[in-house]
Amino acid sequence: MVTYELFVAPTLAYLSGAAVPPHRTLSARLTRNVASAAGREDYVQVRLESRADGGLDAVPVFGKSNLIFTLVRSAGMLKIPLDAGGLNAGAQVEVVLF
Repeated sequence: MVTYELFVAPTLAYLSGAAVPPHRTLSARLTRNVASAAGREDYVQVRLESRADGGLDAVPVFGKSNLIFTLVRSAGMLKIPLDAGGLNAGAQVEVVLF
């Protein structure tokens, strides 16, 4: 049985800016373009896949914002910076692991 609070509570604490223990991060290559509105900081759930060259790909997990399965099927999240207007496929991104 999956305990959803293991995934959701740390994410909500992180997004709210609460003092939480530092998360592990890693670098991965984004596999798809991810859009973002100018003037807004966005967070996108991603799953990680191994590449033949030993690197990692960050595959966005899209869904409605209220669906828990996006968190359950994700290994971490990436931040789209304020005013970035999105990220392009192939960009190196930092993934905050859950």
